[in-house]
Amino acid sequence: MKSWVLFIGVPFLGVTFLLATATAQEEETKCDGTTYDTSVCLSKIHEKVEAQLDVAYQAILKIAERYPPKDVANFKDAEQKWIEFRDAQCKAEYGLWGGGSGGPNARTMCLIRVTRQRIADLNIFREK
Repeated sequence: MKSWVLFIGVPFLGVTFLLATATAQEEETKCDGTTYDTSVCLSKIHEKVEAQLDVAYQAILKIAERYPPKDVANFKDAEQKWIEFRDAQCKAEYGLWGGGSGGPNARTMCLIRVTRQRIADLNIFREK
């Protein structure tokens, strides 16, 4: 997989936000064809990334067994809040398509991107 950085200027309410991504996205670039074909391809990648997230999360829970219950509860709470953030972020990105046919695939790509970032964040703790 290739890693690269892409900077995108996104105008929102009169302010341009600079977004950067340094995610290995080679898999997504292979998703082409009709909107349906792209959707099926992205869904498979999303399922794979969700499975990787589950592995990372379970590994952290295993490590957390040696910590006080309050710290474990804080971690679980953070995970729930991250899920809320992910869903809100990807709902917002979907909305930027104005109901167009690209919206669902934009949402799925967002889910893949944000989930990959969460996996990287969790893996920091696995390495300690």
